[in-house]
Amino acid sequence: MSYCKEYGKDKVCFVTKEDHSTPSTIELPPPEQPEGVITKDGNINWSCPCLGGMATGPCGVDFREAFSCFQYSKADPKGSDCYDAFTKMRDCFQRYPTVYNKSGGDDDDEDGLGGALGDGDGDKSADPLADAPEPEPTEVLAGPNSTSVVAKQ
Repeated sequence: MSYCKEYGKDKVCFVTKEDHSTPSTIELPPPEQPEGVITKDGNINWSCPCLGGMATGPCGVDFREAFSCFQYSKADPKGSDCYDAFTKMRDCFQRYPTVYNKSGGDDDDEDGLGGALGDGDGDKSADPLADAPEPEPTEVLAGPNSTSVVAKQ
C-alpha cells in the first residue's frame, strides 16, 4: 500500500514493489527549443552563449549598443546607420587586445577583428614593444615559501 505524507514544503511518498511494476502514466511536456540570440518576442538575448561573452567585459556596453543598433536598424543597407557605434566598439576592442584578440596571433590581422573594422591606414608594423629592452634572465634563490627573484649575474 503506497501513501504520501507532507513535511512542510516536502512531500514524501512511500511506494510498494507493485507500484513500480506498472509503467508510469506521467506525460512530460515537449522540450522547449533553446532560444538563440533573438528571443521569440524579438528582443536580444544577451546571455546567449553564441555571443561568446562579448556583451560583458570592458567593451560590453559598446558591443551591446552596436549590436542593438544593427539588429533594430531600418536603414538600407541594414546597419549603415550604425557606423559610429561600430567605430566606438572597434576602438574599445583595440584598447583591450588581450581580451578581444581570440585569433591566437597566427594571421596577419593585428587587431583580431578580421579586418572588418580596419581603420584603413594599412600600417601593420607599428609595434609598441619593438624598442623595449630584453628582460634580464632571473633565477629564484629562495625556498618554496618565498617569492624573491634576483637578477642573474
